[in-house]
Formats: sequence, structure tokens, C-alpha cells
Amino acid sequence: METILTGMRPTGALHIGHYVGVIKNMRELQKTHRCFYFLADWHAYNALFDKTEIIRASRYEYVKGWIAAGVDPKLSPIYRQSDIPEVLMLNQIFQCLTPPGWADRSPSWKDFMSNPNADKRLDNLGFFNYPILQAADIAIVGAHKVPVGEDQVSHIEISREIVRKFNRVYKTNLPEPEALLSVVPKLAGTDGGRKMSSSIGNVISLNESEKSLQKKVNKIKTDDQRGDVSNPGNPENCTVFEYHKVFSSEDECVNISTACRAAGISCGECKQKLGETMKKELIPIADRFNQMTDSDCDDILNDGAKKARETTRAVWETIASATKF
Repeated sequence: METILTGMRPTGALHIGHYVGVIKNMRELQKTHRCFYFLADWHAYNALFDKTEIIRASRYEYVKGWIAAGVDPKLSPIYRQSDIPEVLMLNQIFQCLTPPGWADRSPSWKDFMSNPNADKRLDNLGFFNYPILQAADIAIVGAHKVPVGEDQVSHIEISREIVRKFNRVYKTNLPEPEALLSVVPKLAGTDGGRKMSSSIGNVISLNESEKSLQKKVNKIKTDDQRGDVSNPGNPENCTVFEYHKVFSSEDECVNISTACRAAGISCGECKQKLGETMKKELIPIADRFNQMTDSDCDDILNDGAKKARETTRAVWETIASATKF
């Protein structure tokens, strides 16, 4: 059975963008694969080294969200990256094998360097070396595949090159990871256009109440060109309809699109329908989320680290034997 690794950086509030883009996929993959799910807190540290309280709080929030959305820790270990010392041990070896030019090809680093408005705290070697630590995350559990969107394939290719070089130098056979391309629905923030981000405040959290969920849905940007309710709209220019395509049935989307183009439904009615549909899926998750305690999360993380280290210790023994370190 192939091994899958997925991680998320705990850098802020968990929101429905995470849910539709990552968590639902995690829930399905563990039914058919051997999976490891981790909180990438060392990766988060690159950007939040001066705000570590955000990382601590987010670690709990992410575990609550994963479990509430159906990820089963009995099937897949859930652990903190920082609880696995073998990750940093292998990272050190990989750094010695990786030319700087490989890390410089990282899309994340290129985006940072080309964006004059990027967070200046990311101008550090930890972020520059992100692909190397990612390769260690993958290799230390012997992962064969890593679920990513198309924009992240280059990161996995760098990991493949690092692992391939390690195997060549030390005559080992660590799995060379492959990208598992997955459809990753991208939800714009409630302000339309911009990516959903807790730092901007344009998010719908995974633990909203019914009232707050509908209130945020009501703020989602609609088609600017429609104007008066008597005018026909273009659903393809409407952020609300983008949400409908994620949460509503295909038949409902067809009905809404037809009504919108014929001025047969107002934007307010459309938002009300979206809110009701989202509540059916999200409020049960929010209820489970809010029932969990930080202590519950600690138990899950401690157990997950214990299970994960059964694998990482075994992989490290192979590495130590091959390197004679």
C-alpha cells in the first residue's frame, strides 16, 4: 500500500478554504492509503518566529477542524512536525546534499522575491530552505506520494531530486516522492477576488454559528454589473455562485444560474439559499469542533507522534546505517 503524506502550516484561523481544498481530500485518502497527517509547525515558524503564540493556538484549531470534518486519527497518525526529531536530523543531511540553486527554484521563494509587498519576515534561510525540510518531512515516513495542486508540483520535484541524490550517494532506496495531483477547489475570500486569508479577515471559519455563517455569506461579493434586481446577472462573474458550485448540488447550480441570467432571483435570495446549503454541511462540523478541548487535541497529537515515530525511527536507522553517521 502506498504511503501518503499531507501537512498544513498552522499559521492562523482554520477556514472553509482549507476544508474544501485540503481537509476533505485528507478524509477520503485515508480510506484507501496509509496516511500521515502533520502540523508543519517548523514551516510556520519561518513566518511567525516572532508570533509563536499564533502557531500554538493554530495547532489546536487545526486538530479540532480535522477531526470534526471526519479525519480519523485511528486510521492516520496526526502529529506535530516538531515532535519528530528525525525530521530535523534528516533535514541536516539533505542540506549538505542540496545545491543552493535547487532551493532557489522553489516557487514559494520566487514568489516572495518578486512580490514587493511580501512579508519581509520571510527573508530568512529557513524559508529559503523550505523545499529541503519538506523533502525530509516526506522521506522520513517513506512517503510515495504527496497530494498537491498544480502550482505545488515543482516543490515535489525538488524533493524527488534531493531523495534521488541521497539514494545515489549512499546506495539506498528511499521512495522518490511523486505529486498526487488533486482537484483543489479555490474559494475566493468573502470580499471577492482575493485569496481567503485570516490575516485579511475575508474568511468563513470552520466553527461558525448558524447566525455568523449566514451573516458572512450575506457579505460575499456579487456581480458588480448587475445593479438593480430587475437586471439579468452573470453568475460566472459572481463570487456567491463560485461558492454554490462548491457547496450546492449540480441541479441547484443550474437552477440558480438560469434564474440569475433571467433576473428571476435576487442576490439576497441567492445568498439565503447558499447559506442554508452551507449550514447543512458545515454546522455539524462546527458543533463537533466546539465540543473538542485542547486536552483532547494533546491526546491525539501525543498518540500520533508515538505512532509516527515507529516509522520515522525505522527509516532513520536505515539512513544512519547507510551514511555510517
